[in-house]
Amino acid sequence: MAFRMSEQARTIKIYNLLAGTNEFIGEGDAYIPPHTGLPANSTDIAPPDIPAGFVAVFNSDEASWHLVEDHRGKTVYDVASGDELFISELGPLPENVTWLSPEGEFQKWNGTAWVKDTEAEKLFRIREAEETKNNLMQVASEHIAPLQDAADLEIATEEETSLLEAWKKY
Repeated sequence: MAFRMSEQARTIKIYNLLAGTNEFIGEGDAYIPPHTGLPANSTDIAPPDIPAGFVAVFNSDEASWHLVEDHRGKTVYDVASGDELFISELGPLPENVTWLSPEGEFQKWNGTAWVKDTEAEKLFRIREAEETKNNLMQVASEHIAPLQDAADLEIATEEETSLLEAWKKY
């Protein structure tokens, strides 16, 4: 039924809506004085039965209720990156997400489950080893340079000559 103003005061059942989303948040009785309308953020149209995982949202323009998926407060995982996505809005889940969390590093989605991505791990380990090697080479070069200068100028002590040889072997 659509609400109509009246010359009589009355108490009617109203259905309260959350401002901003118009989702159903409860019902109650409202006293309606003569020549006034419904309280803000309410309707006198009863919502449908609401299944788990949904909320009823009132469309004021159509004066009707719609059931909308509600996953707010839950976490899903992007199947391309494995990144967590926290759901904070009403509506269906984004595409390309899963409820299953990846188990550790180097996981890829195979369409039904996370599986170990051995190629990605191998490439990561190679890059990691190359970076370690480059860092160690830099340290060795920093030690060798002044010792080599001393050797080239024939002013190196026996200890410096021994250190130079050890660093070059390193």
